[in-house]
Amino acid sequence: MNPQNNKPVRVRFAPSPTGNLHIGSLRTALFNWLFARHHNGTFLIRVEDTDVVRSTKEFEHSLMESLAWTGIISDEPLMYQASRMDLYRQFADQLLKENKAYKCFCTEVELQEKREATQERQDTYQYDKRCRALVDSDPSSPKPFVVRFKVVIESENFIFADDIKGQVSIPAEQVDDFVLLRSDGTVTYNFANVIDDNEMQITQVIRGEEHLFNTPKQILLYQAFGYQAPSYAHIPLILGPSGQKLSKRDGATSVVEYKKEGYLPQALCNYLVRLGWSHGDLEIFTQQEMIEHFSLQGINRSGAKFDIEKLKWVNSFYIKTLTPAAIIELFAKDLEKNIAQDTPDLTDAQRQAWVALYQDRSSTLKELYDQVVKSYNLPASYDWENLRKLIEKDAVIILQLLQQEFVNLEFEKHQLSEKVKAFCKLHNYKMSEIAQLLRFALTGSISGPSIFEMMVLLGSREVQKRISGVIAEF
Repeated sequence: MNPQNNKPVRVRFAPSPTGNLHIGSLRTALFNWLFARHHNGTFLIRVEDTDVVRSTKEFEHSLMESLAWTGIISDEPLMYQASRMDLYRQFADQLLKENKAYKCFCTEVELQEKREATQERQDTYQYDKRCRALVDSDPSSPKPFVVRFKVVIESENFIFADDIKGQVSIPAEQVDDFVLLRSDGTVTYNFANVIDDNEMQITQVIRGEEHLFNTPKQILLYQAFGYQAPSYAHIPLILGPSGQKLSKRDGATSVVEYKKEGYLPQALCNYLVRLGWSHGDLEIFTQQEMIEHFSLQGINRSGAKFDIEKLKWVNSFYIKTLTPAAIIELFAKDLEKNIAQDTPDLTDAQRQAWVALYQDRSSTLKELYDQVVKSYNLPASYDWENLRKLIEKDAVIILQLLQQEFVNLEFEKHQLSEKVKAFCKLHNYKMSEIAQLLRFALTGSISGPSIFEMMVLLGSREVQKRISGVIAEF
């Protein structure tokens, strides 16, 4: 139940199908979904597709697919605004008849001139209500018009309660007579928003703070229709590392891209729910724990900084919880990559072993996949600079001697380790130096997973082949 008015909780997420779902929008959807689940309420999705030029079925499919990927699904059939245009016009006619709205015949050229004049004065543009007192003496006149709402605010400021920000005060002069219907008959955001939220019986509107200044207009419309307005909660923005608006460079990209990069949906949701919301010092939450603990009171009033390294850490945690077999399934499902095709000589068991070898060292599925495939193939290049820092001379001789040590040796982890330890003791080398040299010969890099586990997976013949290959490169 709604803790404020004892009504069953009904919340909605209302994306526009004009682009892919971005992480800021996903966080908004997640907060709404968690709020509904916490209060045993209803979560709805409304498709705000009134922008007929930019809205596409392709983007709609992408939005719904991204939400479903994270487990966020509407509890009732989707609502589409584009199919409700006649209804919006009926409500506009009602306001016109009640003298709560009026027809504005100002042309776009005239309005643009006023905007430019206002900018020259360095003022904020507000419509001057020129048409407010006009009488529409000829309803059949073909002259184009928009329908504007008559804003009436008795005090200097419009004040409303916000479940996150507390009391919000907006100067009345900043709320002008806004447009309800455009000259082509299409509906504007604020007008459709109120009509739809009321018909969907929305009890809480939880959305980004970029909509904060729309709220007075919407509350005024609720009052004009005699409806009870929902409560409002405006979520602070996600910021870049230096506190600026999040850019694509900082991570403001689509959920589709995060999926392609190999981020897990549970990791992305876990990270986003902690981006501006907290429950004690907990960092990792199961879905059930999120539902149990989530509240609007736990959302910070200030913006949260996006940290891609923290997201990678959370993602790596969830990768560690998966079985190699499950990870291989995700390679195909999320990354759309065929590991069997890229490692044709391996058995399924060997592929899983390679995945397990790199699993604890990978931040994303893509990184893990690339490491497995790279290890399967002969090194394409070698990190010579770091090798020279490790062993300045005798690398070729050491590798040749090790080749002899490995002849007729059973490639078992313990035996390989003991053999290399004995070699280090005999020739007065550090174990770490020799292990890194061997890793360099096998992968082209001095860093990586356990060299002995890798040697077992490669097998004697492949190890000898790769050592010979790097010797030839010196």
